[in-house]
Amino acid sequence: MSSINVLPLLVLVLLLRSLQSHQIFTMAEPEDLIEKTCKTTLYYELCVASLRSNSSSAKADTKGLAEIMIGIGAANANETYTYLSSQLLLLLKGKKDSSTSATAMTRNKVLRLCAERYFFASQALREAVQDVELMSQDYAYVQVSAAKDYPNVCHNAFKRVPGLPYPAELARREENLVQICDVATGIMDLIAWDQK
Repeated sequence: MSSINVLPLLVLVLLLRSLQSHQIFTMAEPEDLIEKTCKTTLYYELCVASLRSNSSSAKADTKGLAEIMIGIGAANANETYTYLSSQLLLLLKGKKDSSTSATAMTRNKVLRLCAERYFFASQALREAVQDVELMSQDYAYVQVSAAKDYPNVCHNAFKRVPGLPYPAELARREENLVQICDVATGIMDLIAWDQK
């Protein structure tokens, strides 16, 4: 009779252990998906760090990870737009205090162009998130590619003006956005686009 009482207890213990191990496996899956996905991109560390910094990544599928990464790019481009706008304000403030020089006017013009391009990059990436959500493959790739190229337009504007150095902070921001776009494209390559 005592062996009959032990059997249900043993079954219960085995069932609980089975559930616990299933729970642990289920919780580890998103992390595995992030790492598995990021291994296919050009910038593994950037990919993993960026996706892990967003709490939505834990429950996202590959399409969701692409949307998150593109959103990170949009935020990055918007932050650079804000930075450039603040630099323009500082330049304009300085113009009031001193005489207007050709160099200051040229720098102002180039910074405006750069701010505009980063704004366009931010918009393109926001549209790319919607395109991924709607499974519009071609549009998503075009938007991310455009966003990746906008910083280059800014860089080239500085190159065209002799004696106007490309700011190190802007070079860092350009490189970061380009890498984020490369990672986003790498993740988009994994989406099963034909399954709407």
